[in-house]
Amino acid sequence: MTNRSFPLLYKNPQPLNPEQHGQLSLNPQAGYGFAHETNSLPLVIEEFPAACRDYVIVFTAGESAMPLVMLGMNPDHNAYVQTNGQWTEGTYVPAYVRRYPFILAENEGSDALTLCIDFDSTWVAPGHEMAFFDDKGVKTAVTDRALTFCQSFHQQMQQTIEFSKALQAAQILVEQHAKVTLPNGESLSLSGFRVVDEEKLRQLSAKTMQKFVERGWMGLIYAHLISMGSMNKLGSLLQAKGQEA
Repeated sequence: MTNRSFPLLYKNPQPLNPEQHGQLSLNPQAGYGFAHETNSLPLVIEEFPAACRDYVIVFTAGESAMPLVMLGMNPDHNAYVQTNGQWTEGTYVPAYVRRYPFILAENEGSDALTLCIDFDSTWVAPGHEMAFFDDKGVKTAVTDRALTFCQSFHQQMQQTIEFSKALQAAQILVEQHAKVTLPNGESLSLSGFRVVDEEKLRQLSAKTMQKFVERGWMGLIYAHLISMGSMNKLGSLLQAKGQEA
Protein backbone atom coordinates (compact mmCIF):
# COMPACT_ATOMS: atom_id res chain seq x y z
CA MET A 1 0.00 0.00 0.00
CA THR A 2 1.11 3.58 -0.49
CA ASN A 3 2.72 5.26 2.49
CA ARG A 4 1.42 8.83 2.80
CA SER A 5 1.47 11.41 5.51
CA PHE A 6 -1.79 12.25 7.23
CA PRO A 7 -4.05 14.05 7.01
CA LEU A 8 -4.66 12.23 3.75
CA LEU A 9 -6.88 14.11 1.24
CA TYR A 10 -6.48 17.48 2.95
CA LYS A 11 -4.64 20.24 1.09
CA ASN A 12 -5.11 23.43 3.12
CA PRO A 13 -6.80 22.86 6.50
CA GLN A 14 -7.49 26.09 8.39
CA PRO A 15 -9.09 26.72 11.81
CA LEU A 16 -12.74 27.52 11.15
CA ASN A 17 -13.64 31.02 12.37
CA PRO A 18 -16.29 33.64 11.50
CA GLU A 19 -13.75 36.33 10.63
CA GLN A 20 -12.27 34.39 7.73
CA HIS A 21 -15.06 31.97 6.89
CA GLY A 22 -18.21 33.87 7.81
CA GLN A 23 -19.41 34.04 4.20
CA LEU A 24 -18.67 30.44 3.36
CA SER A 25 -20.94 27.43 3.15
CA LEU A 26 -20.78 23.66 2.77
CA ASN A 27 -21.30 22.43 -0.80
CA PRO A 28 -22.19 18.70 -0.74
CA GLN A 29 -22.93 18.77 -4.48
CA ALA A 30 -19.16 18.85 -5.00
CA GLY A 31 -19.11 15.05 -4.74
CA TYR A 32 -16.29 12.70 -3.80
CA GLY A 33 -13.79 13.58 -6.51
CA PHE A 34 -11.37 14.70 -3.78
CA ALA A 35 -10.85 11.02 -2.93
CA HIS A 36 -10.44 9.58 -6.44
CA GLU A 37 -6.63 9.46 -6.33
CA THR A 38 -6.06 7.25 -3.29
CA ASN A 39 -6.01 3.47 -3.11
CA SER A 40 -6.66 3.24 0.65
CA LEU A 41 -8.19 5.17 3.53
CA PRO A 42 -8.02 4.91 7.34
CA LEU A 43 -10.79 2.99 9.07
CA VAL A 44 -11.90 3.07 12.71
CA ILE A 45 -12.99 -0.09 14.48
CA GLU A 46 -16.66 0.87 14.77
CA GLU A 47 -16.81 0.71 10.97
CA PHE A 48 -15.55 -2.86 10.63
CA PRO A 49 -18.98 -4.60 10.62
CA ALA A 50 -20.34 -2.33 7.85
CA ALA A 51 -17.12 -1.94 5.87
CA CYS A 52 -16.30 -5.65 5.66
CA ARG A 53 -19.26 -6.19 3.31
CA ASP A 54 -17.88 -3.83 0.66
CA TYR A 55 -14.12 -3.52 1.21
CA VAL A 56 -11.01 -5.50 1.96
CA ILE A 57 -9.76 -4.37 5.39
CA VAL A 58 -5.99 -4.55 5.85
CA PHE A 59 -3.35 -3.16 8.22
CA THR A 60 -0.39 -0.93 7.46
CA ALA A 61 3.12 -2.32 7.44
CA GLY A 62 5.97 -0.87 9.46
CA GLU A 63 6.47 -0.19 13.15
CA SER A 64 2.80 0.59 13.81
CA ALA A 65 -0.29 -1.07 12.43
CA MET A 66 -3.45 0.81 11.50
CA PRO A 67 -6.51 -0.49 9.64
CA LEU A 68 -7.23 0.67 6.11
CA VAL A 69 -9.88 -0.07 3.51
CA MET A 70 -8.43 -1.11 0.17
CA LEU A 71 -9.89 1.03 -2.62
CA GLY A 72 -7.69 0.20 -5.59
CA MET A 73 -4.60 -1.59 -6.83
CA ASN A 74 -2.55 1.40 -8.01
CA PRO A 75 -1.42 4.20 -5.68
CA ASP A 76 -3.38 6.96 -7.41
CA HIS A 77 -6.73 5.35 -8.16
CA ASN A 78 -9.90 4.74 -6.16
CA ALA A 79 -12.20 2.23 -7.85
CA TYR A 80 -15.13 3.24 -5.63
CA VAL A 81 -15.34 6.84 -6.90
CA GLN A 82 -17.18 7.01 -10.20
CA THR A 83 -16.37 9.33 -13.11
CA ASN A 84 -19.26 11.62 -12.07
CA GLY A 85 -17.65 12.09 -8.65
CA GLN A 86 -20.16 9.93 -6.79
CA TRP A 87 -19.31 7.02 -4.51
CA THR A 88 -20.36 3.64 -5.88
CA GLU A 89 -24.06 3.27 -5.16
CA GLY A 90 -25.01 0.80 -2.46
CA THR A 91 -21.59 0.70 -0.83
CA TYR A 92 -20.61 1.97 2.60
CA VAL A 93 -18.86 5.36 2.57
CA PRO A 94 -15.99 5.40 5.10
CA ALA A 95 -16.22 7.90 7.95
CA TYR A 96 -12.88 9.40 6.93
CA VAL A 97 -14.57 10.50 3.69
CA ARG A 98 -17.82 11.61 5.36
CA ARG A 99 -15.85 13.78 7.75
CA TYR A 100 -14.33 15.79 4.90
CA PRO A 101 -13.77 18.78 4.52
CA PHE A 102 -13.71 19.08 8.34
CA ILE A 103 -10.95 17.82 10.61
CA LEU A 104 -9.76 18.37 14.18
CA ALA A 105 -6.26 19.75 14.66
CA GLU A 106 -4.15 19.66 17.81
CA ASN A 107 -3.12 22.97 19.33
CA GLU A 108 0.62 23.20 19.97
CA GLY A 109 1.39 22.80 23.67
CA SER A 110 -2.18 21.85 24.52
CA ASP A 111 -4.52 18.87 24.45
CA ALA A 112 -7.27 21.05 23.02
CA LEU A 113 -8.53 20.32 19.51
CA THR A 114 -9.66 22.91 16.98
CA LEU A 115 -12.20 22.36 14.21
CA CYS A 116 -10.68 23.07 10.80
CA ILE A 117 -11.83 22.96 7.19
CA ASP A 118 -9.90 22.24 4.02
CA PHE A 119 -10.11 25.76 2.61
CA ASP A 120 -9.06 24.61 -0.89
CA SER A 121 -11.85 22.05 -1.11
CA THR A 122 -14.69 22.33 -3.61
CA TRP A 123 -16.93 21.41 -0.66
CA VAL A 124 -16.23 24.92 0.69
CA ALA A 125 -17.90 27.68 -1.31
CA PRO A 126 -19.48 31.13 -0.91
CA GLY A 127 -23.14 30.99 0.06
CA HIS A 128 -25.64 30.82 2.87
CA GLU A 129 -27.69 27.67 2.25
CA MET A 130 -25.42 25.55 4.47
CA ALA A 131 -23.39 28.36 6.04
CA PHE A 132 -20.79 27.69 8.73
CA PHE A 133 -21.81 30.81 10.70
CA ASP A 134 -24.91 32.99 10.86
CA ASP A 135 -24.88 36.76 10.26
CA LYS A 136 -23.87 37.29 13.91
CA GLY A 137 -20.84 35.03 13.66
CA VAL A 138 -22.45 32.23 15.67
CA LYS A 139 -21.86 28.62 14.64
CA THR A 140 -24.72 27.09 12.68
CA ALA A 141 -26.11 23.57 12.99
CA VAL A 142 -23.86 22.60 10.04
CA THR A 143 -20.75 23.45 12.05
CA ASP A 144 -22.11 21.92 15.25
CA ARG A 145 -22.84 18.62 13.49
CA ALA A 146 -19.38 18.64 11.92
CA LEU A 147 -17.74 19.23 15.29
CA THR A 148 -19.70 16.40 16.90
CA PHE A 149 -18.82 14.03 14.07
CA CYS A 150 -15.12 14.95 14.20
CA GLN A 151 -15.01 14.52 17.97
CA SER A 152 -16.61 11.10 17.69
CA PHE A 153 -14.20 10.09 14.94
CA HIS A 154 -11.24 11.27 17.03
CA GLN A 155 -12.40 9.22 20.01
CA GLN A 156 -12.94 6.15 17.84
CA MET A 157 -9.48 6.60 16.36
CA GLN A 158 -7.94 6.43 19.84
CA GLN A 159 -9.76 3.13 20.42
CA THR A 160 -8.59 1.94 17.01
CA ILE A 161 -4.98 2.72 17.91
CA GLU A 162 -5.34 0.67 21.10
CA PHE A 163 -6.77 -2.28 19.16
CA SER A 164 -4.05 -2.08 16.52
CA LYS A 165 -1.29 -1.95 19.15
CA ALA A 166 -2.74 -5.09 20.73
CA LEU A 167 -2.61 -6.95 17.41
CA GLN A 168 0.96 -5.79 16.94
CA ALA A 169 1.97 -6.87 20.42
CA ALA A 170 0.35 -10.27 19.92
CA GLN A 171 2.43 -10.76 16.76
CA ILE A 172 -0.45 -12.08 14.70
CA LEU A 173 -0.08 -9.69 11.76
CA VAL A 174 1.83 -10.92 8.72
CA GLU A 175 2.90 -9.33 5.43
CA GLN A 176 0.56 -10.12 2.58
CA HIS A 177 0.03 -9.29 -1.07
CA ALA A 178 -3.14 -9.18 -3.13
CA LYS A 179 -3.78 -10.25 -6.69
CA VAL A 180 -6.87 -9.53 -8.73
CA THR A 181 -7.56 -11.16 -12.07
CA LEU A 182 -10.01 -9.13 -14.11
CA PRO A 183 -12.59 -10.82 -16.37
CA ASN A 184 -10.50 -9.76 -19.38
CA GLY A 185 -7.61 -11.82 -18.00
CA GLU A 186 -5.51 -8.88 -16.81
CA SER A 187 -3.83 -9.36 -13.42
CA LEU A 188 -3.22 -6.60 -10.89
CA SER A 189 -1.17 -6.98 -7.71
CA LEU A 190 -0.57 -4.99 -4.54
CA SER A 191 1.78 -5.45 -1.58
CA GLY A 192 3.00 -3.55 1.47
CA PHE A 193 0.20 -4.34 3.90
CA ARG A 194 -0.54 -6.88 6.63
CA VAL A 195 -3.38 -9.18 7.61
CA VAL A 196 -4.16 -11.35 10.63
CA ASP A 197 -2.65 -14.81 10.30
CA GLU A 198 -5.33 -17.32 11.30
CA GLU A 199 -2.82 -19.91 12.49
CA LYS A 200 -1.09 -17.39 14.75
CA LEU A 201 -4.53 -16.32 15.99
CA ARG A 202 -5.35 -19.88 17.01
CA GLN A 203 -2.05 -20.11 18.88
CA LEU A 204 -2.70 -17.10 21.11
CA SER A 205 -2.34 -17.71 24.83
CA ALA A 206 -5.51 -18.17 26.85
CA LYS A 207 -4.81 -14.89 28.67
CA THR A 208 -4.45 -12.89 25.46
CA MET A 209 -7.49 -14.55 23.90
CA GLN A 210 -9.56 -13.75 26.99
CA LYS A 211 -8.50 -10.11 26.77
CA PHE A 212 -9.46 -9.95 23.09
CA VAL A 213 -12.86 -11.47 23.83
CA GLU A 214 -13.54 -9.17 26.79
CA ARG A 215 -12.64 -6.09 24.77
CA GLY A 216 -14.85 -7.13 21.86
CA TRP A 217 -11.83 -7.38 19.58
CA MET A 218 -12.46 -10.92 18.34
CA GLY A 219 -15.50 -9.72 16.41
CA LEU A 220 -13.35 -7.06 14.77
CA ILE A 221 -10.75 -9.66 13.79
CA TYR A 222 -13.44 -11.87 12.27
CA ALA A 223 -14.86 -8.89 10.34
CA HIS A 224 -11.35 -8.23 8.99
CA LEU A 225 -10.98 -11.87 7.91
CA ILE A 226 -14.45 -11.90 6.32
CA SER A 227 -13.55 -8.76 4.39
CA MET A 228 -11.02 -10.71 2.32
CA GLY A 229 -14.00 -11.93 0.30
CA SER A 230 -14.59 -8.37 -0.91
CA MET A 231 -11.56 -8.66 -3.20
CA ASN A 232 -13.96 -9.96 -5.87
CA LYS A 233 -16.05 -6.81 -5.58
CA LEU A 234 -12.96 -4.66 -6.02
CA GLY A 235 -12.06 -6.62 -9.14
CA SER A 236 -15.56 -6.11 -10.55
CA LEU A 237 -15.36 -2.36 -9.96
CA LEU A 238 -11.98 -2.19 -11.66
CA GLN A 239 -13.33 -4.01 -14.68
CA ALA A 240 -16.44 -1.81 -14.79
CA LYS A 241 -14.33 1.34 -14.83
CA GLY A 242 -12.17 -0.07 -17.58
CA GLN A 243 -8.87 0.97 -15.97
CA GLU A 244 -6.35 -0.11 -13.41
CA ALA A 245 -6.57 0.99 -9.79
